[in-house]
Amino acid sequence: MRSPLRALAFFVALLTVCVGLSAQVRVDVRLVNIIATVTDEYGRYVGNLTADDFVVQEDGAPQKISHFSQDHDVPVSVGIVLDTSGSMERKIRTAVDAVDRFIRRTNEEDEVFLMTFSSEPLLRQDFTNDRNKLSQALRKMWVTGGTALYDAVNQAIDKVQLGRHEKRAILVITDGQDTSSVAKLDEVLQNIRQQEVLVYAIGIAPTAGSQKSGLVPFNLPLPGILSGRSSAQNRRDDVDMKVLHAFAENSGGRAFLLSEGFSRRGTEIEKVLTKVADELRSQYTLGYYPPQPDDGRFHTIQVRTRTGHPVHTRQGYIASAS
Repeated sequence: MRSPLRALAFFVALLTVCVGLSAQVRVDVRLVNIIATVTDEYGRYVGNLTADDFVVQEDGAPQKISHFSQDHDVPVSVGIVLDTSGSMERKIRTAVDAVDRFIRRTNEEDEVFLMTFSSEPLLRQDFTNDRNKLSQALRKMWVTGGTALYDAVNQAIDKVQLGRHEKRAILVITDGQDTSSVAKLDEVLQNIRQQEVLVYAIGIAPTAGSQKSGLVPFNLPLPGILSGRSSAQNRRDDVDMKVLHAFAENSGGRAFLLSEGFSRRGTEIEKVLTKVADELRSQYTLGYYPPQPDDGRFHTIQVRTRTGHPVHTRQGYIASAS
């Protein structure tokens, strides 16, 4: 009887070691979450899909979906990042009114912070679900100075990581290119790729004539400013949609260009903010454990649906433990 008992004891010990090693591997490899937006051919959000309806690949290799949810009632930590540089003078009131209505459309459990930026970022209201506090902070805006876009986005990404909710997003509204940041564009994109945060970016300009090149010229004189502006000033007041698209594509969010009629009617920004609010409530969260521990490298992500519906997600992530 000793031999079978010894064999059983050896098997139990071996099983314990294997379980311990497996647990250690799971600790070393973090869950990668993907926010997926699924639409039909008309651009309408598609609901009621299951985990079996999705195919996830990392670097071309299929992954097993370990976590799945549809985000109808999932609370979100949201950062609103509003450009208050001098060129926003004619547009700030319309933007403030639209943002005020946006925050009142979000889930009452969502927590929101408000950050503005001109020559440097400034936190106007810390995380709160009190819409009245946010509204009061919005009504205390003034416009002046340059455009520290990269610094503002960088700080907002770090700030939103302190939010209480696992789903996080920032909304950036700007009408110009960066002129004042310490951070570089590559650093901001690196930060986005390391975090699980959606970036929605709205660029404001009076015309969309140069959208194809990524730059939309802002040539109309501002109130109280001489119309004889230098070419350097004109370039600073262009909207660089290539940059805004880079923010969005690396995070799984979207970039929008608002053009003629913004300051008169505000209908364009209303539609866009309504779309963003609806999209945050119409997405899926997919999670998987990658095949390797964090290695500091960029890994591509591909997601498709077996139903054939288009799906929008971030392009990949940097596997950094930090």
